[in-house]
Amino acid sequence: MSHIFKIFLTLLLGAFVFVSPVQAQQKAQPAKDKSKKDLVPVRIPFAVLDVQKILRNAKAVKNIRDQITAYGTGFEKEIEKEREALRKANQELARQRTILAPEAFAEKRREFEQRVVEVQRMVQKRQRDLDGTRAKAMNEVNKSYISIIEKLATERNLAMIIRKAQTAYAATSLDVTNEVLARLDKNLPTVKVVKPGK
Repeated sequence: MSHIFKIFLTLLLGAFVFVSPVQAQQKAQPAKDKSKKDLVPVRIPFAVLDVQKILRNAKAVKNIRDQITAYGTGFEKEIEKEREALRKANQELARQRTILAPEAFAEKRREFEQRVVEVQRMVQKRQRDLDGTRAKAMNEVNKSYISIIEKLATERNLAMIIRKAQTAYAATSLDVTNEVLARLDKNLPTVKVVKPGK
């Protein structure tokens, strides 16, 4: 409730301009006398965060990526063996076409097609397992990341932290990306990725 009140108060203060007698006289002067000194600095309680930079550069994310790549390479070798076996079976089936009776060939063809379907299902399952494992590992990163952001917001009394991709412009002093990244790297440098399918 206090965060909502802070946001409301900030917006309310931003909406009203309190003019002192000196400022009123300055407003009465011609526009050519205006200078940057007329600007009233207002502290805005928000920060900007480059989420994509964190997803590219965080040690934990790189660690997860390396482990997933290793598992993916292992799966690719396994799948390639199955594909090679299918290629050989297809060549053998083509060779037997001329020597087998039509019924026998049709049965062999059905068996081959069933094997193709099984390999396709295996490939899909491996991909789902890999995606699920990656999602679980990234969930660990997200938990740590959210905890860091909440703590930073409390320390700096921030009402909100906005994604950099959603801003047209933000002063560099508002960017907390490097600080969040440093804290994340310290708190969670690695994540143990469970073997897909387990």
